[in-house]
Amino acid sequence: MPEIVYTILKFLSLLLLYLFIFFVVRSLYLDIQPQEVTVKPGAKPTRVKKSASPFLKIISAESSTPRRKYLVGEGIVIGRAAECQICLEDEFASHLHSRITLTQGGYLIEDLGSTNGTYVNGRKINYPVELRNGDRIKIGKTILEFRS
Repeated sequence: MPEIVYTILKFLSLLLLYLFIFFVVRSLYLDIQPQEVTVKPGAKPTRVKKSASPFLKIISAESSTPRRKYLVGEGIVIGRAAECQICLEDEFASHLHSRITLTQGGYLIEDLGSTNGTYVNGRKINYPVELRNGDRIKIGKTILEFRS
């Protein structure tokens, strides 16, 4: 083969290496960077006893996150940060991982730029998705179930 081909291949492999490093650093930066999320003051997870309003139930967690039920209300933020209504002790969850909001059509879940992504019924979401009764949400290693 001509030497020009080897030179082009070297430059292409270097370019791919630099792109890989760029995306790794960008991903780490976005995970560390605090994001603006509107959280109502004093909003804490509420234990559900008997309620007709929608709630999330933690059904699987490998961490010490308590397996409780959390009222969704008008919306909640899920992640590892202290300002989240559902604060997960999951090393694979981002600080501000995902948000559930009430809309006229129902509840929508959206990923907040997390590193590992948010999954609804086994599918990674890249845009807001409407939640239905019984949907399973995977955040890190934690699985939550939406009940309406």
